[in-house]
Amino acid sequence: MQQIDTVLIVGRPGSGKGTQAKLLCGRQGWKHFSTGELFKKLRDEDTQLGHKVREAYDAGKLLPDWFATYLFEHEILELAPEDGIVCDGFPRSLAQAQIFDEILSWLSRPYAVLDLMVSEEEALRRQLERAKVEHRPDSESEEKIRVRFREYENATRPILDFFNNKGLVTEIDGEQSPEDVERAVAAALGIA
Repeated sequence: MQQIDTVLIVGRPGSGKGTQAKLLCGRQGWKHFSTGELFKKLRDEDTQLGHKVREAYDAGKLLPDWFATYLFEHEILELAPEDGIVCDGFPRSLAQAQIFDEILSWLSRPYAVLDLMVSEEEALRRQLERAKVEHRPDSESEEKIRVRFREYENATRPILDFFNNKGLVTEIDGEQSPEDVERAVAAALGIA
């Protein structure tokens, strides 16, 4: 089995993508690329860009494909070939998935896609709980979370078909404890 050091973690909002990405990066010493984290930082800037990002982010909407793609391109092209990376939050649309695949193919970087499977009810519960602990305007009400779920189903879910057709998707039960999910992720990547 060829060593995979480029990993995409996919799942509906509240599935634990960020948690698992950070755990995997900590375990392997890889870089973490999260459009969500970048968008949160930009959201807090008092600039024209910050205001545009805040407007979309706080409403639970996705930012434009070209913007997320630009951020990813910049990150991956600066990465040394021997360095690993875990992506969560990108790609979130079929267009982004196609560009993701094209760039990694061009760079000769094989990759794996891990789909954290979590029911909508469990994801909703996690999001509402997280909103109490963290300042997450996009998760402060069930209505905003449902907007994010619809965005996921309409824009992100189709990318799984794209990656499935390439035989790259491994489903992981995301409703286990974070430690058990971490073990399942490591096993799926052959680094257990």
